[in-house]
Amino acid sequence: MIENLTVTQLLAVFVGLYLVAAGIGFLSERDSYSKLLDEFRDNTALGFVTGAFVLTLGAAMVAIHNLWTSPLAIIVSVIAWWTLIKGFCLLALRNQFLALANSASFKNSVLLGAVVIIFGAALLCAGLVGVGLNPN
Repeated sequence: MIENLTVTQLLAVFVGLYLVAAGIGFLSERDSYSKLLDEFRDNTALGFVTGAFVLTLGAAMVAIHNLWTSPLAIIVSVIAWWTLIKGFCLLALRNQFLALANSASFKNSVLLGAVVIIFGAALLCAGLVGVGLNPN
């Protein structure tokens, strides 16, 4: 089955799995996640390695998927570009980027976790079924 999926579908499935797992972790470990950004900000080496990894991942995603031909392709391409930009920000503007993330992330943590799970599940299902591949 997986061998029949397009690059758009594969990326949608993998990103969807990541988002579902992250959302579940966010909901089940809210106290740990609230400390995560503070600890991440204090560890310069971890911040650099993570930024380099995320930048490389984003660049690879953009290199293999810069398609704007269907709704699902557009969503996957936006995620790819966001990943690239996020990696750049983690390397070049880490403290400012983390301050922005910290101010926005944990005010409504239950709502945020639920939205992340729902979006991830929708992306996962769309990738597996192929919904949103046709531009019409």
